[in-house]
Amino acid sequence: MFEEGGQRAGSDTGWAHIANHDKAATVIDTILRLDADETYTKTALSEAAGVPLKTLYLDGTLEELVTVGLLEKHEAEGKETLFSVDDGSAAFEAAKAFDTAAATSEEADS
Repeated sequence: MFEEGGQRAGSDTGWAHIANHDKAATVIDTILRLDADETYTKTALSEAAGVPLKTLYLDGTLEELVTVGLLEKHEAEGKETLFSVDDGSAAFEAAKAFDTAAATSEEADS
């Protein structure tokens, strides 16, 4: 039922998507602060999040964030793939709500 680290094998829950990608939480935090009207290269997202590009590439973090609806992928033949924030998605709204709730909770604990 559980794999090493306490994660369920084959789990497709929202939290599992985050847990299965080491730097996903860091990238999501960055996505919440990016301009939704802009497009970003993989390198720009890497730099904005402070996560090595190699890490994002090797573990598929950006592709996973496209799959769950936090990023939109824009591909054009012969051009570098660009990404934009999917600020109209349910996943983005949930991430934003969690961000606000967690910040509010932290302030209340102080």
